Amino acid sequence: MRHLLRVLVGLACLEAAFSVEIVPGHAFDRFMTIWLENQDYAKAAVDARIADLRRQGILLTRYYAHTHPSQPNYVAAVAGDYFGLNHDDFVRIPENVSTVVDLLEWKNITWAGYFEDVPGPGYMGNASDGSTGNGGWDYVRKHNPFVSFDSITNYGERLLNLESFGAFQRAFSAKQVPQFVFMSPNMMNDGHNTSMEFAAEWSHKFLQPLLEDGAFGNAERTLVMLTFDESETCSEPNHILTLLLGSAIPQALKGTQDDTLYTHYSILSTLEANWGLPNLGRYDVGANVFRFVADAAGYTGNRDPDNAASVNNSVSYPGLLHDDPSLRLPIPAPNTLLVGAGGLPVLDSIKKTWSDTAKAPTPYDGSGRVFDGDRNPPAYNPPAADPS
Repeated sequence: MRHLLRVLVGLACLEAAFSVEIVPGHAFDRFMTIWLENQDYAKAAVDARIADLRRQGILLTRYYAHTHPSQPNYVAAVAGDYFGLNHDDFVRIPENVSTVVDLLEWKNITWAGYFEDVPGPGYMGNASDGSTGNGGWDYVRKHNPFVSFDSITNYGERLLNLESFGAFQRAFSAKQVPQFVFMSPNMMNDGHNTSMEFAAEWSHKFLQPLLEDGAFGNAERTLVMLTFDESETCSEPNHILTLLLGSAIPQALKGTQDDTLYTHYSILSTLEANWGLPNLGRYDVGANVFRFVADAAGYTGNRDPDNAASVNNSVSYPGLLHDDPSLRLPIPAPNTLLVGAGGLPVLDSIKKTWSDTAKAPTPYDGSGRVFDGDRNPPAYNPPAADPS
């Protein structure tokens, strides 16, 4: 009887997994981003394996990371700011800072992070040996941005969404991949401890099954974004290669390029535009939306930042997480007056959390201007709606 009960419970859970409702988007129904490490655009663009992938998607020719080293770029992509972070050491970001997870869950969009060689779901350690046997770390916390946020790690059900590549493969085989996926290969396959050529070869092989017709079953409009966290040459602006691939790419756009200026914040603005999501009230507002998504969503706010020519995204601006005590600042209040690319205001829970600081000076103005720790430090002003 007990065995029968376990079987019935298992079947009920399986049925529930298959009956999860897909939330449709304007241009895609699933978004996957896969992150590689530390390569200049010019070098990556001429690799033969990358070139082969380019024929199947859209090359983003003006995509920039935010600073160096790796970790702040990962943090920026899920939170709309990196809060002055300029190192790869252990950090904890307070629970009052929301992330893409809050936006997705607001609309019941399923999500997961998959990290190659992570020891177990929700692992919060700094690093771990894995499958390569090369004597160095395989999984590293700095490439898993979710575990740096107390708004995620304080909640067990969210932690359980941070899983291994093995879990991804099982979900892929069962055609149960969540609608938002963030993936980091191990330190060998992402090129950090190997080379551009090694990472490109791994990427080409890993992506082939994901790009086949019908690969994901339901919600087949899947957008796969292959990007690098940062460039290798720190003395130059942080220009990195990014490709948009997958069944969501219109046939007429395969093999083309998009010359709009993007940063990692564009991931957030694109998700907001696609699914009609609220915003975080940070640098997600004003970041350009991937053009083919903007066209599908009717978003007309893309523009070049007026300071784009002077930005050197290689130096972190001051903030709470900076390792120089003289450059530390409190986490800025979000600008709760902004309307994002999804056409909606800041998430209600963020407004409630930050209600006591709703009139505090903030660097977030919705302008899309790009900031650095060199000639373009963030400017704090009273919150105002984006005048455009």
